[in-house]
Amino acid sequence: MWKLYLSLFLAKTVKLIINILNIGSGFTWPGHVALTIYPEILKNKRFGFPQGIVLVSGTNGKTTTTKLLTHILEYSGLRVIHNKTGANLLNGIVSEILLSMDMFGNHNSDIGVFEVDENNLPLILEYINPTVLVLLNISRDQLDRYGETDLILDGWSKCVAKLTPSTKLILDGTQSYFDGVVKDFKGEIIRFDDNLTNLKNTKLVGKFNAKNINAAVYASTLVGVEEGDARQSLSKFESAYGRGELVVYKGKRFQLFLAKNPASFNNNLESLLDGSILCDGVWVVLNDDIPDGRDVSWIYDVDPKLLEKAFYNKEVFVSGSRYLDMGVRLNYANIKILPENLSMRDTDVLTRVNTRENLLNIVVLPNYSAMLNVRQLLTGRKIL
Repeated sequence: MWKLYLSLFLAKTVKLIINILNIGSGFTWPGHVALTIYPEILKNKRFGFPQGIVLVSGTNGKTTTTKLLTHILEYSGLRVIHNKTGANLLNGIVSEILLSMDMFGNHNSDIGVFEVDENNLPLILEYINPTVLVLLNISRDQLDRYGETDLILDGWSKCVAKLTPSTKLILDGTQSYFDGVVKDFKGEIIRFDDNLTNLKNTKLVGKFNAKNINAAVYASTLVGVEEGDARQSLSKFESAYGRGELVVYKGKRFQLFLAKNPASFNNNLESLLDGSILCDGVWVVLNDDIPDGRDVSWIYDVDPKLLEKAFYNKEVFVSGSRYLDMGVRLNYANIKILPENLSMRDTDVLTRVNTRENLLNIVVLPNYSAMLNVRQLLTGRKIL
């Protein structure tokens, strides 16, 4: 037991130091320190919740689905702990739970809802046997770190086969690759699709978000929420940061849609084309920082026809550390960009956008670190 109390004390101390020095959100290092002292900490009974744990994993949609599920459960009166900052590795989940505890190792949450990095899911399932596991999708992302999708799917197949039948599995029924993942799973399987009924009750757009919503509604019913109550709560849901989030800055409306891989970029382009998003201009931001992966060759897997149609007759701006790569890629899709609308510095482009009186609704398509940087410029904070 002493390891738990020492881990708890150090986690809270590290969080306090990070806050005082303003060097981050403080939801990674506390868990890292705790795991160094107590590697098996997640198996401690103090890390359990009366109504169980829901894990959500996939390449795209984790943050939105987790926030949706948390919103539904809280609307129903449950006390929920979730990794709201998006720290979805093992240390992030440990941090979130530890920092919710008092100094005696107690928390008052009814249920835990955590998004999980798709590459880290097998590791986390070694410590947690979830009440519900939601598998959203797998697509190519950060090839220099994760490799091809077959590697992720193989890892998922092995860890899912080890789950006890008490776990309920929710997955995208439109994706055939999940058949191989669940072939040895012994528990109940629920499949969702892109039915738009629930989407119409929200402010979200796109078929990809219809899937996120349907997955969250199913998950909530498996932990005791009435389906009607879940649907009723949807109208009050606000987008997760950077995932359709709307920010008003100097009289202009900037709407941020995370575009970190071909699938998410194409999804956003389809939403632009269906007219569900107000858009006068488009700002694309591409970085190659560590959270993004150094390999940006994925931009050539974005559908060129979608690019050309979605950006047609709109002024386009490009920034980020790999702005030249993105500029070339857009040029291959017949998208012309004014030289003054290209810059490595996000601040230069923001200044340029603000000089354009005819642009009132700007859609921002950044990859992960770029999204955090743009949020810092527009809101004064990277995450929350």
